[in-house]
Formats: sequence, C-alpha cells, structure tokens
Amino acid sequence: MNAEGLFNVLAAYHALSEDFKKALKKELIPLSLPKNHLLLEAPRIASHAFFLEKGFAMSYSFFNGKKVTETFWRSGQIMVAFESFFEQTPSMGFIQLMRKSDVLCISYDSVQRMFELFPEAQRIYRGIMNRHYSQIHARIRDMQRLRASQRLEKLLVTFPNIEMIVSQDAIASYLGITAQSLARIKRKEE
Repeated sequence: MNAEGLFNVLAAYHALSEDFKKALKKELIPLSLPKNHLLLEAPRIASHAFFLEKGFAMSYSFFNGKKVTETFWRSGQIMVAFESFFEQTPSMGFIQLMRKSDVLCISYDSVQRMFELFPEAQRIYRGIMNRHYSQIHARIRDMQRLRASQRLEKLLVTFPNIEMIVSQDAIASYLGITAQSLARIKRKEE
C-alpha cells in the first residue's frame, strides 16, 4: 500500500507540500482487513480516521432496536466518524468493512500533530468538513424531495454493484424505506 491515492484526494482540497507528505506518510498505518471487520463499535470513541484504499464499507447505528444504515464508502474515500473523532466523544455508530479491504489509518493524536505543524492540514480539514456538510445536506434534501425510486436510482449510480455487496435491508434502511417497499420498487422497474 502507498499513500498516493490519499495524497490525490487531499490535494483536491489544498496543495500538499513535500514536507507535509513526508510527515503524513510517517503517521499512516497500512492495514489489510477481512470482510465484516468493525473499524468502530459504539460506544467507543473514534481514535482513528481511515482512507479506504481498496474495499467497501458502511456505517450504521441502532434506533429502537433496528439497524439504521447511515453511510456507504467505496475505494478512494476518507472514512471517519466525524463527531466522535474530532470531538473525542463516544460514537453512536459502527463502521464495518463489507469487503476485504486495504486501509490507511491515522490516529487522532497524529492528526492533531499535523494541524499544529502544517497550516495546509487545517485547510484540508475545513475542506473535508465542508464536503461532509454538503453531502449531509444533499441527502436530507433528497429524502425530502425525491421519491424512494429516485433515491434508489441515485444510490445505484453513485455505488454501482452495491446490491452485490450489502444486504437489501441495508439499502432499504439507507433509503428510509422498508425492505418490502424496496422489493416493490424493484418489481415495478423490471
């Protein structure tokens, strides 16, 4: 594993100096992990952020005893339980690898060190947080304005082959519908 994929993602937010790249590379821990591995389990505090070099993951929590899917990540994306990681508070959710995955992880302390040593780290952080906020806002808007069938279509475009990776229950939960409603939508489209 190398850090070039991560550097490319971070460079979309702000140019990376060679010194920053070298320092960051020293802090990254490469891991190859099996399918279904939990990177985070509630109510633990998220002590690491991750870059999903290769694989697929999802986050979920439980509400009234039901599993609620919150986020999906594919290769080339940064995975972090934002509130738990940056506020160092107990997580309400779980992050689970849905395929055998290669990840780069970095500890909370290492991220704080990068913030202190490199001004570009703060700019990158702000960019990542702004994108995260925008994605949450777009998801809320979709839930309010799009029919379930349109939300499914959008999900399948964003994550091709997701149906071969996660359960129909996970997809239905993410869309805010029941598994039965998802089955009906799929039957209508056939």
